[in-house]
Amino acid sequence: MMKVNIEDEGKVKVPEGSRVSAVIEKLDHHIDSVIVLRDGEPLPLDHELEENMDLKILPVVSGG
Repeated sequence: MMKVNIEDEGKVKVPEGSRVSAVIEKLDHHIDSVIVLRDGEPLPLDHELEENMDLKILPVVSGG
């Protein structure tokens, strides 16, 4: 297991080799309702996570 740091959520443990989508699911967010950022840049869902990676999860807002 490895840990990633999620702003406003704390440390989250995920298996080695996990992808961004695994963190979203672990935190019970819907994949289509959030964007995951690292250093202000969006990460694709299939991006492999690294130990102690700092991430921020933002809700997607849409309107009409």
